[in-house]
Amino acid sequence: MKRTIVWSAAILVSAALSAGALTLLVISEARIVQESERVVLGTVLTAQAQWLDPDGDGVQSIYTVATFRVDQNIKGPDQPGTLLTLHAFGGTIGNRTMTAPGVPLFQKDERLVLCLTKEIATAKFSAVVGAVQGRWVVRTDSNGVDQAQRDFEHVSFMSFDANGNLVAAKTPDSKEEPLADVLARLQAEAKK
Repeated sequence: MKRTIVWSAAILVSAALSAGALTLLVISEARIVQESERVVLGTVLTAQAQWLDPDGDGVQSIYTVATFRVDQNIKGPDQPGTLLTLHAFGGTIGNRTMTAPGVPLFQKDERLVLCLTKEIATAKFSAVVGAVQGRWVVRTDSNGVDQAQRDFEHVSFMSFDANGNLVAAKTPDSKEEPLADVLARLQAEAKK
């Protein structure tokens, strides 16, 4: 029940959706880790758009299907070398493109830290907890240090005020930072 509430609240689609934006409920890193079945660092080995009907309602949409190799496990059952199949709404097949702002897609050879739901292959939009809030892109800087960063382009945020009303919220921090720092925070939360 908690997962459904957090995920439903995280996908608060506003009128901005028609303008190519998504409004999400701000979720703390602690809550993202708590709601995640898996938290992993890894590499996208393959990514291909396919027509799928993940919820079996007879309506197919384009999803990007990725093979993701776990390189480091922070939370969950996966050991390094485990291959996960992940689905995310959106992609391009021929001249047909489907997208959903704030739903992170996968690209071949991308290194990522992902906080994932239990339904990694059947999620309606994305298996990433909190949409883009549970995904860090990893790159190696010119000094050979791995850096991680979240991408909040085309996303705005809401939170609840003291009276329980939704109000505009500050965008969570998306600065680039050392991957080791991100992993240390997520590991600390996973141990709680």
